[in-house]
Amino acid sequence: MAQDESPPPFRDFDARLKSLRGGRERGETVPEAEAEPQKMRFGDGLQVGVEILAGVGGGSLIGWALDAWLGTAPFLLVVFFFLGAAAGMLNAYRHLRKFMAPGADDRG
Repeated sequence: MAQDESPPPFRDFDARLKSLRGGRERGETVPEAEAEPQKMRFGDGLQVGVEILAGVGGGSLIGWALDAWLGTAPFLLVVFFFLGAAAGMLNAYRHLRKFMAPGADDRG
């Protein structure tokens, strides 16, 4: 019968994987000089637009419904329009913050 060949030990696999990763072990951080900002894709730009439109649309809808219910026509519609626009821009900013250069936003 054929000789039973056992697979190479995991140490060999770990050594090859380490050499392919450039010597970085799991858990080590990339130096800041090597860190690059992510590149923006089409879907990311679409996400930003959706965030803004959802904020404006949601705020306007809530304001319109409250105006109809309370009879305070256009006051709450205007207030919630601006609140929704501010919320949408804040969400868009949070989404876009990961594309900024490293260290550009030190506040966290």
